[in-house]
Amino acid sequence: MKFTRTITKKEKKKASKRRLGIFLIFAGLLFLNLFLVYMAFIEKPKPIVSPLSKNQISSNASFEKKLKEKNISYESFSTVKDLTYKILLKSGGEVIIDPSKNIDQQLSSLQLILSQLKIEGKALKRLDFRYQKPIISL
Repeated sequence: MKFTRTITKKEKKKASKRRLGIFLIFAGLLFLNLFLVYMAFIEKPKPIVSPLSKNQISSNASFEKKLKEKNISYESFSTVKDLTYKILLKSGGEVIIDPSKNIDQQLSSLQLILSQLKIEGKALKRLDFRYQKPIISL
């Protein structure tokens, strides 16, 4: 006599849920793989845009030319992190120029302030043009 086991509805339901779970896991892994392949190989990365202008060297050269035109003697100047110009004067002072404002006007003011301080016999430590009114430290 052959004995066959009958499968109950509960067991069929449990087996069906197990197959569905396995199917969903494999489908999810397949979609994840497809997405990763798409991101890695098919989609082009967006180009990186530099926050500095391409002609930063030429703007530094024109700034240096303006300093020489105004007869402002300096040891060095550099561009700081926030894109302002920092000038170290030969007299030992430090000047900060804001490039978002009119540079010619700021250099003219610097020239006038330096000549006034020279007449008064005072030494400049720091001059900051980033604010509405220049801040002078003696």
